[in-house]
Formats: sequence, structure tokens, C-alpha cells
Amino acid sequence: MTATEIELHPSPTELAATMLDGVDDLASELVRRILGAEHAYLESTLLTPEQLYEAARSNLASMLGKLSGRAPMQLESAQTAGRLKAEQGVPLAALLHAFRLGGRLLWDELMMRSDGRASHALLDMAAQVWALVDVYSDEAAEAYRESADMRARESAEARGRLIRVLFADHTANPTAAADALRAFRIPDHGYFAVVSQEPLTSAVGIDGLIERLRAVGTESVWDAEVDGSIGLICAAKESEIDGALVTLSNLCSGRVGVSSIFRSPSGIGGAVGQARLARSCGTGDSVPVRYDSVPVSLLLVRDPESGRIAARQILGDLLTLPPTERESLLTTLDAWFSCGGSTKDAAELLHYHRNTVLYRLRRVAELTGRDFRDPGQAAELYVGLRAHRLLA
Repeated sequence: MTATEIELHPSPTELAATMLDGVDDLASELVRRILGAEHAYLESTLLTPEQLYEAARSNLASMLGKLSGRAPMQLESAQTAGRLKAEQGVPLAALLHAFRLGGRLLWDELMMRSDGRASHALLDMAAQVWALVDVYSDEAAEAYRESADMRARESAEARGRLIRVLFADHTANPTAAADALRAFRIPDHGYFAVVSQEPLTSAVGIDGLIERLRAVGTESVWDAEVDGSIGLICAAKESEIDGALVTLSNLCSGRVGVSSIFRSPSGIGGAVGQARLARSCGTGDSVPVRYDSVPVSLLLVRDPESGRIAARQILGDLLTLPPTERESLLTTLDAWFSCGGSTKDAAELLHYHRNTVLYRLRRVAELTGRDFRDPGQAAELYVGLRAHRLLA
């Protein structure tokens, strides 16, 4: 190649320098190409055309500064672009595609300015262009992921704070519960109940539980606790709350407590305490215990020490029996109460002969000094049995 030809055909480095001088126009062209290929940049995102242009210009200027030898490699523009796209909801794939489009634009411009002459030097420059695109893309992707992770943590923390507000006592600020409900898109009118449950053993998880409850017509919000979870269930009809409780009993193998049903979000704070007390009245199965259906058990769990004293005084010598014999008598007494005092029904429930049930009930009477046929003494036996089951 002659000296005249060298003057007529600038080196790739010189071409990059002239491109850097016209970077504003290149940035506009890159924005046009990106929007033509990636609608995600403006659809369902918060990114503005001005922000896209500035990100494109900064990265083109940085890469051209390196290619022209005017500046060292500087990755701040790629990091800024990655963070911006994460914050504005642009998919990571769209971000990486934009960098590839930028690399293609640089190569197209270099070829055009060299009159299409792909010299060895220009081919070397092509390798540099795509190497830069890889480096800038990787840096932008790392910044994107870090920003996305941070936003996810912040979102989880914000949700946690909102849930704590939802389940707090709203006596001093009755509008707080309604505000929190709106954030979770739950109506502030309808039928509500708070549920306290032991940890789910089902693989369905909290998200799956919410979907299962939604399938029976209820919306819910849940907060994990050390010994289980607390949830708010909302429905348009009271019967739908009943359906949700059936679903819960199928998914939770531990104790489940349910507050009284209420109609206003301002009742959430008090209902939380009711649900936790109701759960403590459970005996280990998954049948939900409703706060307004177990008055005797509630009295006992509110004052457990008095309940334990009552159990010892009422059941007396029965509690000193060997575990197997003691449990056999207590189970028979429990079944008899569950069947409304019917010996026949208790025998069918336990798969015993009726005489076996009668024998064991008489044995209970001998050991406790309380006749199950006397209403007053039977009531004492019921209290003693419930206290032992709940507090032993």
C-alpha cells in the first residue's frame, strides 16, 4: 500500500476517534435500533427514551474512547446501565441484546467509514470491538443482578413491615389495617378471620396455600412465626370462611386456631390473640379450633397453673396409674363426653363392647371419687380431663 493510499484510508484507531467525535448521532441511531428490536425497553417498564439515549451514549463513548486510544477502559457506564435497567424493569436479556446491537453498530460504522475495506487492521479492531462488548455486557449484567437482588431484599423487607402493621393492634390507629389491606389488594369489607397454625408439613408452602384458599373463594395474607404462621382470611360470605378452614385442615397436620369472625379490619389486632389462644386449645389433630366454641379450654389455657392444679385435684389417683392404663381410661372418658354421654355411641367410636366402656367409666369414678352419672361431678371430670389434655 502506498503512502497516498494510507492517507486516503485512515487507520481503524483514527476511524474510532472520528466516531467518538460524532457519538451523539451514533447514540441516536443505537436507540432507534434498540427500540426496533426490543420493545421491552419501553413496554411495561419505567425507562424513558431520554434515559435510554443517555445510557447508549455513555457506553458508546466509553468503548470508542478505548478503541481510539484516547482513554483507558472505564466500566462505570456499563455498571450504571445495568443498575438503571434493573430499577426500571427492563429484562436482563433485553439489556444484553442492547450491548450486542451496540457492537454491531460500531462494526457497521467502521466498515462504512473504511469504504468496506476489511483490512487486517480493521479485522483486528473487530475482535477488539466484540471483546469490549463482552466485557461491558458482563459488567452490566453483574450490576443488574446485584441491583435486582437488592431490590428483592428491600421488597421483602417492605412486605414484612407491612404484614407486621396488618397484624398489629390498631386501637390507636384504626386506619392502619385498612391501608395495609389495600396494599395486599384485599377488600376492607366482608367476613374476616385470623388463623394461627403450626408449621405446614405439606410441600405446598405459603404461596401454594394462598392459591388453594383462593380456589375456595377466599383471599389471605400470611406471616411466618417461630412456631408456625399467622394468617388473615377474607371472604365475601361467611360460608366461604368455613370452606377455607376445611382446606387448612387438609394441609396442616398440626394445631390450627381460628378467631371469631369479624366484619371490620379494625378487629384484626384482637383476633390475633384469639387465634393464638384457640390454637393452644387444640389437642394435636388438624381440626381447626374456633375461639368461640371452646370456652372451658380457653379458661384453662389463660391460667395454666390453676388448670394443672384442677387436673390433679379432680383426676386424683387416676393420674398415678401406669401410662398405658391411664391413657386407656382417659380416652374412654374423652369419647364418652364427645358422644354426649352415650355409652352406646362411645363404644361404637372406640370399637369396644358397651360393657367395656361402662367398666372403664366405673373405674374412673372409683379412682377420682366422682360419679360420671352425676351432672355436677361429670362437669368436674370434663374440666379435669380438658386440663390434663391441654396442660400436662
